[in-house]
Amino acid sequence: MWTASAVSSLGDGVRLTALPLVAVQLTDDPLLISLVTVANWLPLLLSPLAGAWADVVDRRSLLVGIDVARAVVVLLLALSVATGTANLVIVCVAAAALGLGETVYVVAAQSFLPAVVDTSRLAAANGRLHIAQLVFRDSAGQPLGSVVFVAAASLPFLIDGVSFLLGAALLATIAPRAGTPAAVRPAAPRWRTLVADGARLVRSDRLLMSLAGMLGTLNFFMGAIGALEVLYVVRWLGLPEGAFGVFLAVGALGGVAGGLLNARLSRAYGLFPTALAAMALVGAATLLIGVVRQPLVAAVCFAALSLGAAVYQSLTVSFRQAATAPEKLGRVNGFYRLVGTGTIPLGALTGGALAKLMQVNVPFVVAGAGILLLAAATARPVLRMAARHPDAVP
Repeated sequence: MWTASAVSSLGDGVRLTALPLVAVQLTDDPLLISLVTVANWLPLLLSPLAGAWADVVDRRSLLVGIDVARAVVVLLLALSVATGTANLVIVCVAAAALGLGETVYVVAAQSFLPAVVDTSRLAAANGRLHIAQLVFRDSAGQPLGSVVFVAAASLPFLIDGVSFLLGAALLATIAPRAGTPAAVRPAAPRWRTLVADGARLVRSDRLLMSLAGMLGTLNFFMGAIGALEVLYVVRWLGLPEGAFGVFLAVGALGGVAGGLLNARLSRAYGLFPTALAAMALVGAATLLIGVVRQPLVAAVCFAALSLGAAVYQSLTVSFRQAATAPEKLGRVNGFYRLVGTGTIPLGALTGGALAKLMQVNVPFVVAGAGILLLAAATARPVLRMAARHPDAVP
């Protein structure tokens, strides 16, 4: 599973660098460029349906099928770019289709992981999967994307398509642990019932629901800055387009450290104190990114942001996996991700509009201040709820 994630992440990094570069060639309007990010994240609103789907089919087969479908989409995009027929509409449609695949894939993968590793190893496993993403997507894939895009604009998408097919082949070899509950396969799945059950399970757990709301707020701000990273690097810092992937790769090194340290920090200081401190680090780093205009300092701040995000994500995902019955994890993940990630498209639109009205660094300043306020406002109630929760352990 780790190897499949690494292979797919390499292709993702190549594509994620190339996609905004294609958009920049088509338009320099920040708001229009942000639409690519909006299209990519809008399918997150379908997360509850993805979660229900993951609970009524074989999760491994679903993961394999999604990777094959994404390979078809990205290879068609490669053909469009190669023939010169690509426009902003085609790029947005492809981004939306790939985003839909990602929505289903992430929910299914997070639900499948407890069938691969024991509960006591979830934090370490999530951390290592996050490292695979950072090393192969951000540190290797994104610089490679910049290089191959300069050579041939369609080549990054061709590489991504091949990586999806290789990932699917690797996933097909995985055998779940003995004794893992199988998915429930009713003759006629009642999707409304499954979705409603996921919402009920999350809402009945105050700590889980609070974390979902916190993630939604956090991701609103992250969506606002994520849509503008290419413009921040090229326009605000004045770096060439070819340096975009390299710059992000340097920042990803912090995420690798976070993925390696999250389980150890959780054991030493507690799961939720560590997660809350990580959120505060994300806020402080984001604020500094918006203030500075020096590439080296900005790269260090991106590294700190990535470190904090890796720790926060790995620990909170591990808590959700440990606190949920395996056979219901899909629908819980689906509703949780609707609340926690459905705000990203709105954040991306807001960031694009703010950058168009003012400067491209302003959304980073606003986002950093907002995340710091979120961490300060939620620290005490979250720690109080965690002290009473049976699953809030490292």
